[in-house]
Amino acid sequence: MWRKVLNIVSWVLIAAYIGVSLWFTEGHLREQKFRSVRVIVADSVESQFIQGSDITSVLAAKGIMVVGSQIEKLNRDQIRSTVRTVPGVKDALVYSTPDGILWITVWQRKPLMRYISPYVSFYIDTDRKEMPLSDRFSAPVMVVTGNGDHRFLMDSLFYVVDYITRDEFLNSLISEINVYPDHTLELVPRIGDNRIFMGDASMYDWKLTKLKVFFEQGLPNVGWDKYSRIDLAYSNQVVARKWTKEQRKERDSLRIVRDTTGEGERRKAKEEREDG
Repeated sequence: MWRKVLNIVSWVLIAAYIGVSLWFTEGHLREQKFRSVRVIVADSVESQFIQGSDITSVLAAKGIMVVGSQIEKLNRDQIRSTVRTVPGVKDALVYSTPDGILWITVWQRKPLMRYISPYVSFYIDTDRKEMPLSDRFSAPVMVVTGNGDHRFLMDSLFYVVDYITRDEFLNSLISEINVYPDHTLELVPRIGDNRIFMGDASMYDWKLTKLKVFFEQGLPNVGWDKYSRIDLAYSNQVVARKWTKEQRKERDSLRIVRDTTGEGERRKAKEEREDG
């Protein structure tokens, strides 16, 4: 009998203790204030578009004061939506810890290509959205030049660049794409003086597969410098044209000018370093 009463009293005391503890903890948290903000850029090793100061600066500019505010009253959804307005931010996670720290983890947008024209320059990210350039970081992505209107870049060329970028061989082969007014494409190789004409962006996967096979199996047998023009626009074949004597002469002259100019610039830079 007494043991049963003792058990009941023990459970009542434990329940009372838990209730008082929860009441005290809730009241303490209700009055607790933030003492600092910590920003984590989750993918900072891959790119440096965003720094922690960018996040805290935009919060300050929007009049959102975190330090000193009560933890219970802070609108975390508002902070997340504000952080996502930073140009290089793709997404953000906002949470707090009992020690009074607000943690903001951000993920950066990933550019796929960079469009350059005399009038405008910007990235297009992997979500097919325009992305502004950064003063502190330049992404090593495919360069696109020429007459690329916004719709063509997003709707057609995006898939061509994405296909090239995902293929290790093609990505190491092609460094730039030039868009002509009729939206036909010239692929610029990283090495050599070949001009690669793809035609329009239709059947891009088939055309690029033909190009890959040609470079892997055809050119090594005849020499990388044998052809001046490689054309992928024709169905089921790659049309390659040899250098004419006139073309070779013009090409060699350009090489001499380029090499001479480059040597002069290197010599000038060396002299400036020695004088400094």
